[in-house]
This record gives sequence, structure tokens and C-alpha cells, in this order.
Amino acid sequence: MTISSRFSIVGSFLLLFCAATLSGCATVKEPLTGLVPGRNVNTLQSSVSLSASSGERSSAGRGYLIYQAPDLYHLLLLSPFGQTILEAFGENDRFTCVIPSRQLAYTGLLSDLPDQSALKSLQLFQWVMAPPPLPVPAPARQQLEIQGITYYFDEIGMLVRKVAPSGDRVSYEGYKSLDGVPFPETIVIRNASGAEVRIVFDEPQLNAPVEASQLRPELTGMAVLPLSEFKAM
Repeated sequence: MTISSRFSIVGSFLLLFCAATLSGCATVKEPLTGLVPGRNVNTLQSSVSLSASSGERSSAGRGYLIYQAPDLYHLLLLSPFGQTILEAFGENDRFTCVIPSRQLAYTGLLSDLPDQSALKSLQLFQWVMAPPPLPVPAPARQQLEIQGITYYFDEIGMLVRKVAPSGDRVSYEGYKSLDGVPFPETIVIRNASGAEVRIVFDEPQLNAPVEASQLRPELTGMAVLPLSEFKAM
């Protein structure tokens, strides 16, 4: 869901001027419409743009994500020509990476990986997708702490960031109303060691049926190696 806006030269100048001078031109966020109280993300299917960084290493690409609450997901990374380069499957702490062209798979526990691995951030996926606490605090109080986790909300009550006592954090940007659910355009996951994964969603579909087979790796006929030997990220 890439959002592009075109401004005239004059309009762009005025926008920059307002931001630079803080002269009262700032816009106020409008509340999202069509939201259904109590409705959450049960399933998600979406094209995505991904980038990951850890230390001096970084990677980026496009793909497709299928998610089922609370902790099942299947990510396909695609070549510029639409071929599947890599498939990733997650269930809680278990992670499996499949490289179809080589008939090769890596599987193991994310918790066993070194803290510097960018893959380690995926261990937070269930926490990232969990709905925010209720009730949302009033606009005058945009911060809430529950069981050591600090939640930050914007002026219309959308969760924009949460931080765990360990230092793990996630940010949510660009909310839209989808199927009665407020859903962010971008999620940025950063673990306590500084490894980061950025996910940008393109036309996400919420709460549509997902076949169980789409969320489980099929490893028949593949060579299977420990996840610790996977060096792509």
C-alpha cells in the first residue's frame, strides 16, 4: 500500500515553511472512520516491501505475507520477475527458511540464534501483532505502562510505539481503516541489540480465510540444515 502525493512547487514550499517555522500550519489528525470496536486482525494477506539491517549488513526485497493470529506466518520473497527466491515460515519461536531452487531448507529456534542476527527480530512477531490494550488512554494521556511494557498513542488513540523492558521495540505508521480494524501501512521492529526489520504493506487484506497448508512448510525431498547455518541475513 504505497501512498504517493504530488504537490505543486508553491504547495511544497508552504508545507516545508510550516514545518520549519512551527507557525501554526500543522495539521490535526482526523479520527479513522468505520472502525468496529473489539474487531482485531485474525488473518492478514498482503504484498510487502521488506528491509532488514544488523550491524553493517542489510538486505531488502519484495514479497507476500500470510499471517494467522496469534503466531503463524508464511513469507515469500520474490525476484523482480516474480519468481520465489525464498520462503519463510514461523510458528511461535520455530522458524523455517526454504530455498526452492536449491531444494534446501533451514529450520530451528529463533531463540538459539545470536543476538546480532536480523532474523532474531522475527522472534517478536507475535508481540508485534498483538492488539493494543484497552481502554486506550484519553488524548491528554498518550502513554500507558502495563506489566513493564510502555505503550505510546497518538492524539487520536492509535498505538504508534511499544517498548519492552528488554529494549525491544516496535513502531506503527500510517494507519488506515481496513475491515473495521485500524491497520498500519508500515511496521518497524527493532530488537534490543539494534537489529531491525521494516515491513511496508501494499493493499493488505484482513480476516479472509487462510488454508492451513499455506502456513506449514512442505520439506519432502529437501535437504534440511540447522537454522544457525543460514547466513542470508
